[in-house]
Amino acid sequence: MASVSVSHLIIFIAAMLVAGSVAGLLTTTVDDISRAIEDQGFSTSDEIRSDISIINDAGATSTNSSGSTTNVTLYVKNTGSSELSTQPEDIDVLINGQFVTGIGSGRITLLEGAEVWSEGEVVEIVVDVSDVTINDPGENRAQVRVQGGEDVFVWEQ
Repeated sequence: MASVSVSHLIIFIAAMLVAGSVAGLLTTTVDDISRAIEDQGFSTSDEIRSDISIINDAGATSTNSSGSTTNVTLYVKNTGSSELSTQPEDIDVLINGQFVTGIGSGRITLLEGAEVWSEGEVVEIVVDVSDVTINDPGENRAQVRVQGGEDVFVWEQ
């Protein structure tokens, strides 16, 4: 009779150890998932606050040539709810899949005349694309990315 109680006690202790291990593992996993969801929420929130739209007319020519210089002019509107940087190093531009370095050699102009790119304001970005292949005639793509907000503009040359 005592041997049955001892074996039941051993099985009970083993079951409690297994249950404790599973509970600990589940708690750690749920905590990790919770942190990941929270981080993703903050990231998504930042992207929503820093949204942009390229508002060029798709039917108009966006490429201008003068001498040996070819420029693409893009009008980009801050459609997010936070102020954005207009520093050339904070703005990434791809033209036809090629990263345009040194857009500081072009111009970035706030059309509203302010020093900060606030919500609803439009920025004119003139990019020197002399080293980039422009499809003439054909379809061209410009992608602009600023602080997590990005947009793509497609035009025919």
